[in-house]
Amino acid sequence: MHVLKQKGEQKPFPSEHIILEAKGMATTEICRQQHAEPFHKHKMLKDHFLLFVIEGTHEIRIAEKQYSINKGEMFLIKKATYVEFIKKGNPEKNHSYESVSFSLKKDIIIDFIKLIQIDGDLTAGHDDNDFMLFPYGARLQTFLESLKPYFDDQEVVKHGLFKLKILELLYDLSQNHPLFMQQLIALDQHAPVDLATIMEENYLQPHSIQDLALLSGRSLSSFRRDFEAIFRTTPAKWIQEKRLQKARDLFITMHLPIATVCFEVGYENVSHFSRLYKSHFGYNPSETKSHKN
Repeated sequence: MHVLKQKGEQKPFPSEHIILEAKGMATTEICRQQHAEPFHKHKMLKDHFLLFVIEGTHEIRIAEKQYSINKGEMFLIKKATYVEFIKKGNPEKNHSYESVSFSLKKDIIIDFIKLIQIDGDLTAGHDDNDFMLFPYGARLQTFLESLKPYFDDQEVVKHGLFKLKILELLYDLSQNHPLFMQQLIALDQHAPVDLATIMEENYLQPHSIQDLALLSGRSLSSFRRDFEAIFRTTPAKWIQEKRLQKARDLFITMHLPIATVCFEVGYENVSHFSRLYKSHFGYNPSETKSHKN
């Protein structure tokens, strides 16, 4: 079995983006780019995400919080997190930016735990934070350098060899940053999140039902079952009704164009939004103030 190697999406600026993927284990990406202007990208993380910044700066926005990861630093983010990535090149080095990231599946973490025979309470002493920032040091810098031939050479990468490299990464982390490793292990032990909280915080976001299930720490089938038991309706219908009610509130309390309200409550097509609104309330968005009582 071989590791899938592929080029990332093409950018309108000088860039090199190579991805190594082993299903059920991990995905590793190296990103070498020139960013004279900050580059923004939104993403829902489906696996625990570990980022190493080699050159430039990588800002990460999660909800209301913002983190800045500089050259020589690494950052851990738990799975089921919706993030905004902002890449900034180093102006002193022709705006160059370089990073290596790892999306780690649960199975490879379990394999590592078994390999080094971690026992006792895995959560003892770990922080409650879902994000951690550390300098990564010389040992992990050497490890990152050792990965470059796997990205740059034309040879096929064997699955077994790739797994050894991921296990080597986890071992280096456990030796140099035990708290960091402990946190990574503990992230998988989090209980499912309260559904009402998840839905209230995210119904205006462009998430799919699968994304919401992931955010809640449930499988898709468990999410649907738990949701309908709590709300007595389907997720799609609940989201639509919440968005339309939010839109009505905005029309009544503020003087906003229909298009602005449409986008504010999570819709992208004004005509579609207007049809849903009229179907739900019985009148057009522009007639809302005359029906507010």
